[in-house]
Amino acid sequence: MKKQISALAALVLLFASCLKVTEQPATGSSSSSTALQSANEQTIVNAVNTTVSTEAALKTAIANAKAGDIITISGTIKLTSTLQLLNSGTSGSKINFTGGTLDCSGISSGWGVKCNGSYWNITNMVIKNAPDCGLVFQYGAYNYVYNVTTTGNKDSGIQIYNSSSNNYVLSCKSNENYDVANGGENADGFACKLSGGGGNKFESCTANHNSDDGWDLYGQPSSVTITKCTATNHGYGSNGDGNGFKLGSAGQNVPHTVTYCVANNNKAWGYDGNGNTGHITITGSTASGNGSGSFTRIY
Repeated sequence: MKKQISALAALVLLFASCLKVTEQPATGSSSSSTALQSANEQTIVNAVNTTVSTEAALKTAIANAKAGDIITISGTIKLTSTLQLLNSGTSGSKINFTGGTLDCSGISSGWGVKCNGSYWNITNMVIKNAPDCGLVFQYGAYNYVYNVTTTGNKDSGIQIYNSSSNNYVLSCKSNENYDVANGGENADGFACKLSGGGGNKFESCTANHNSDDGWDLYGQPSSVTITKCTATNHGYGSNGDGNGFKLGSAGQNVPHTVTYCVANNNKAWGYDGNGNTGHITITGSTASGNGSGSFTRIY
């Protein structure tokens, strides 16, 4: 496992060393701002750039992760137990986890990757073959997911629940997820359901050929925003529902916003409010070739 101060940190230090102070702080300025600046500089100095190629090295790096760190996967790592992201970065200095493939086929039960921390950037990787969901945000907030593909998992590809909030999922793909044990009843492409927090959003993501729904907001108590996303070919196995976008459930009154999305060739509906009486705003979105129709129970 290779560790070094990042090039960005070195550049910041070089720039700081060249600065010339030309004026003194205003009279009465608190020393707290100076202390905060010193703390931020120390965070940059201590940040570590780590490249890993084994499960042991990866789990050590993740367990020790702190604000500003960059953890990069080289090649494919086969996991034998759930990878748990428990630490948190900060709003100004996230923990960066990027690259490579996580093959979760060696996990006997459970999720592939669980994020309970906040302020993570999870980017440019493949998560596949988990015995349950591929990537789950269980707690925490303000995580960013970019260009992540989840495929071949035995439940939903990416799922947000259990109060996890303000997560931004951008340009991700989720396909071929199928829960064999339940006849396809649960495996969605993307799910923010049951107990997710507020402020979660999906943008420019694609779900294709998952056994249940493309997006599932069943039981989701807080509003979700879905923008420029595409759901195609969902619903297979004996129990897969097959909606492009399932936007709530009976007994709910929760508004959601769906903008410029596409739902094509799904087994059931393109967009289904599923009994949710909250005002669902659907703008500029299209549907075609869906088995039951394009829009239903949208209030």
